[in-house]
Amino acid sequence: MTTANGFRHDIADAVLALPVAAALGLIFDELADGRAVTRLAWRPEHSHTPGAFQANPIAALADFTGVSAGVTLLPPGSAAATVDYTAKFLTEARGDYLIASGRVLHPGSTLTVAAVDVYAHSGQAETHCATALVTMRNLPARTPATRSRDAHPPERRRSPHQDR
Repeated sequence: MTTANGFRHDIADAVLALPVAAALGLIFDELADGRAVTRLAWRPEHSHTPGAFQANPIAALADFTGVSAGVTLLPPGSAAATVDYTAKFLTEARGDYLIASGRVLHPGSTLTVAAVDVYAHSGQAETHCATALVTMRNLPARTPATRSRDAHPPERRRSPHQDR
């Protein structure tokens, strides 16, 4: 689950198992203690012009990075869902790859808020190209009891108006 440096492999594996994360191609460099650092290599699918990243992959990278940072503070087996995120694009993201660095600002019992800064790297140059705030809903770990309850939900009473 974790290594000597605290890297949360369980979270990285869960995120990278999501089809959209796999298609995006992000890589985790750090993932522990309310922090996450991810990397995204430039590919033509991420671009509107050679060498520049389009806004959507940048925002998606920020979202995955912020939520992943937040999940590191939850008990093992927990999950999260994005409630809201705001990405601000500061300059064109031109480079060979992006690095997103996320940190938790507010770890709440229901909602967690993280800040993410995204940098474009080209050779030795690093350009701060975007910043984002990500709010996530903390979802508790599923226990055998909750899995059973979810598999067999109680019957719902029909409304008398449904028969009309």
